[in-house]
Amino acid sequence: MSSPTPFRGRTRNDLIPMRRLYRFEKAGGHWAEIRERKVTQWQAFEFLVFVDGSLLESQMFHGARLPEYPAALAARVKQFSKDDWQLVSGPDDPTL
Repeated sequence: MSSPTPFRGRTRNDLIPMRRLYRFEKAGGHWAEIRERKVTQWQAFEFLVFVDGSLLESQMFHGARLPEYPAALAARVKQFSKDDWQLVSGPDDPTL
């Protein structure tokens, strides 16, 4: 006997753990975070930018682009600083 739907159960979607690198705050209760995750499948690093809980940007660096990662991350941090966001915590913060 066939099922009314061809789908059998749910596929497991394991999320890659992220760590928060930077947290910024702005007047009015707004917040932003830059998070990082290591994608071992492609030997890559990815940084993700969240603003008020929504994903704004994601960039992955692997292979020949991997050396560009620190400069791209620093440019993104600098952009937040220029836009009147206040740095609340950074990668050297022991509370992370």
